[in-house]
Amino acid sequence: MFNTALTFSRSKVLGGLAAALFAATSFVTTALAVTPEEIKAKGTATIGVQMDQFPWGFIDAKGGNDGFDIEIAKLIGKELGVEVKFERITGQNRIPLLVNGNVDFLVPSMTITEERAKVIQYVIPYSSNDITVWGKTDAAIKSGEDLGKYVIGVNRGSAFDTLLVKTAPANTEIKRFDDDATTVQSLLSGQVDAILGSVTYGLVIKQTGYDKQFERKFKVADNFQGMAVRKGDTEMLAFLTDFVTRHTADGSLDAIYKKWIGVDRAKLPTTLPGVDFTGKQ
Repeated sequence: MFNTALTFSRSKVLGGLAAALFAATSFVTTALAVTPEEIKAKGTATIGVQMDQFPWGFIDAKGGNDGFDIEIAKLIGKELGVEVKFERITGQNRIPLLVNGNVDFLVPSMTITEERAKVIQYVIPYSSNDITVWGKTDAAIKSGEDLGKYVIGVNRGSAFDTLLVKTAPANTEIKRFDDDATTVQSLLSGQVDAILGSVTYGLVIKQTGYDKQFERKFKVADNFQGMAVRKGDTEMLAFLTDFVTRHTADGSLDAIYKKWIGVDRAKLPTTLPGVDFTGKQ
């Protein structure tokens, strides 16, 4: 059973994003700080991860959590010396769950944006994921302008959603779905002609045997991803920044990325325009 797709106008999309960020901001003042020592004292780290985005995070055949982000989160838990409790996040709830204190921090394969950086505290990038258009093999899609001729699917409320609105012509018919899994399924089932999202959607398409019917059309943008903590969680920020720095230097993150994503991890920036990774602003 597929989730019902909703079609929104450009103004509603932008308005919805602003409303979501405003709602998330309202939690900031009540959220309690979490430090590595506090996590060690309670013996458990509650980490927000995606469970619907293969190969970043997913439920395996045995019902367990697996994927790139899961492996990273387990490594963090091991270094903290605590049990890891995974909290399922989506593009819609991850920021509210963080700032409201439902999770200690996020390991979310989440795109770093200036808008989100106003509400949450990003750690320096640990991963990247090209934003790509996937479509039917016979669909004549070579650029953003071509999207207006087709029905395009996207994960509602994600950075992909925002970028699609900017990239596609104003009259483009856009159908929004609740997560990455249903977005990819919408393409495979014929609900849409193309989708905009992760370059790793192609792994799902190939794994399900549809790689002859669908193909990568064009790269829309780079996509640097960062873990996140609450504003003011400076000790947790320092711990995770050190974690990313050390495991970039020793090659651990490269090896885990290659294992799950199938390509070499790009050289990632430690600064980005409009985003503070220091927690001092």
